[in-house]
Amino acid sequence: MELIVRLFSDTLVTSLEVAALVVLIAALTRFLGKRLSPAWQYAIWILLLAKIALPLLPGDLDGHLRWIPLPDKIENRMTAGYGGGFLKDGAFISATDDGMISSPSAAGIAGNDSPLPKVDGWRLQDNALKIIAMAWLSGMVVVWLVLLSGHARMVLALRREAELPVPGEIADLFARIREDKGIRSGISLRLTRHASAPALFGMMSPVVLIPQNLLGQLNAAEWECILRHELAHLQRRDIPVNLAAYLLASVHWFNPAVWYGLRRMRIAQETACDANVLRTTGAELKMTYAASIVKLLEIGVPRKAAPVGVGFYGNMKQLKRRMVMIRDYRPAGKRASFVGITILILTAVLMLPSAFAATPAEKQSENSPVELKLAMPTGSKISSRYGYRIHPVTSEKTLNDGIDITGKKGSGITAAAGGKVVHAGYDRTKGNTVTIEHNEIWSTEYRHLDKLSVKEGDEVKAGDAIGLLGSTGGSTGPKLHYSVIKNGEYIDPVPVTTIALGDKK
Repeated sequence: MELIVRLFSDTLVTSLEVAALVVLIAALTRFLGKRLSPAWQYAIWILLLAKIALPLLPGDLDGHLRWIPLPDKIENRMTAGYGGGFLKDGAFISATDDGMISSPSAAGIAGNDSPLPKVDGWRLQDNALKIIAMAWLSGMVVVWLVLLSGHARMVLALRREAELPVPGEIADLFARIREDKGIRSGISLRLTRHASAPALFGMMSPVVLIPQNLLGQLNAAEWECILRHELAHLQRRDIPVNLAAYLLASVHWFNPAVWYGLRRMRIAQETACDANVLRTTGAELKMTYAASIVKLLEIGVPRKAAPVGVGFYGNMKQLKRRMVMIRDYRPAGKRASFVGITILILTAVLMLPSAFAATPAEKQSENSPVELKLAMPTGSKISSRYGYRIHPVTSEKTLNDGIDITGKKGSGITAAAGGKVVHAGYDRTKGNTVTIEHNEIWSTEYRHLDKLSVKEGDEVKAGDAIGLLGSTGGSTGPKLHYSVIKNGEYIDPVPVTTIALGDKK
């Protein structure tokens, strides 16, 4: 469950960035218009898939290339918090298993007999987040099932249907175009009642589906245009691209901008396929190619393609734009190619700004994640958690910037992670205190120690002794005040630290 919540939290941030990228690409392609060739417009839309795929790649590449950082409060509770917890009587539990942040024997601390405050509000927030994360996962599964069921229905329908004979002139034309395009893979041509428009279907054994109702309504030149279009999809590997696009978009099923971007990518894909056909056939088929689209519109062929199939895709307005492109098509020259490459590079740079904005120190910090593990002696118990409280000495409402863990005076205290001791000394309020800097972002602080085992400037490793539990400074009894500092600010240590309340030996 913790993994699902973390994936959901990352998806929310990525989804905002993807929406911004969709707006950027849509505005860019609209502004450039005919100055950008269909192939380059399609290539720019492919960047959308690259952005969605980043969180799924190995490592933390998406974290380095993120535009929108998670707010600290959200990151601490939503992301880093899942994976932290406590050991209660030697067994790992979460911070809210019994509504209290303590061990079963928690009954107050010296000078403070009040029980540990409950965390019902925290529990409600976490439960709500888990419910939302499960709803997200369920929606994603539904999208996958819709895709799978649609494909399965077509496969079953084709298997049950008796094969209809393909007219000899169409079969010969198909074979000639295959040879002309150098296609030697196992692709077949099939006449069927189950296709409403010419389409390429299948990945392992692709087949060009020809609707039976089109027989006798197209001439040889128009058939050639349609067959060349479908075979161009095969050569361009458009079906695998569409499948990947659909699966990636399913992760953001709740975001309409992602589906809009996917639809625009499909339209750009069809236009780029048109340009591919025109480039290989020359001007003699230009008008026939446009006429074949008009003929399909007149026949009344539905214009909606399957999620991952490819065919004559688009609504009436989009098909009209394709016909204008076909009418005005000219092969891209060197200047147009240079412009396309330049725009693609600029768009990629805008898509990944933080990769260029991050300083070397920030990159080094991000590449060194800190795992905090605080091991406390047997008999320890958490007596007070992070948050506002009434101070036991001054009776004033103050922020408790860490957690208090009571225990036997003189027990050993160890470092939660490796790092450099940046402070080791006495403070009238904090008592003997050790502060360890783990990297440029994370530090931990240990207060009220009886004695110090380190000095400022020492390098320590996780588990190294740094002092003894005590009651120095403003402490009302033997305890360790443990704090976590992120980017110079105190945060709740509970979500980001694994705490062992007692030796496992």
